[in-house]
Amino acid sequence: MKGITDLAAGTAAEHLVAADLLLKGYNAFLADQCCAYDVAVDIQGRLVRLQVKSTRTPRPIPNNPNARPAYMWYVRRAGKGGARVYQADAFDMLALVALDTRQIAYLPPSMQVQTVHIRTHEDDAPPAHGGKSGKTFSQFTFDKAVAEVIA
Repeated sequence: MKGITDLAAGTAAEHLVAADLLLKGYNAFLADQCCAYDVAVDIQGRLVRLQVKSTRTPRPIPNNPNARPAYMWYVRRAGKGGARVYQADAFDMLALVALDTRQIAYLPPSMQVQTVHIRTHEDDAPPAHGGKSGKTFSQFTFDKAVAEVIA
């Protein structure tokens, strides 16, 4: 991942999402750069718009020194340095891509908070203090997310 520009990383993530959906049998299309979303999927004649966010590697969670590193995305803001806030109706769901492992989490509107953290491994044990074990990629499938969007 060294030497890859932010633009190239974002483009790679968009292509990974489109490829993932195409391989699952959906009609997926990359959107033009002037669109507020990155990928569109035809679901039974309805266009579902996805905003793709990428991260390169897991990192320490801010203000939580005891937490294991996790993938992290800031999902409410857009543009370089988060200069813009997404409009409420700009897209239908998020696709969060971990570029180093090529994993994708699909989040419906009910799961879209300010910052999303997803653990690095599905088999991580729950924390010793008995708290939440955290989110994993397997919890956020496209089928689950799209069921909420088209309901």
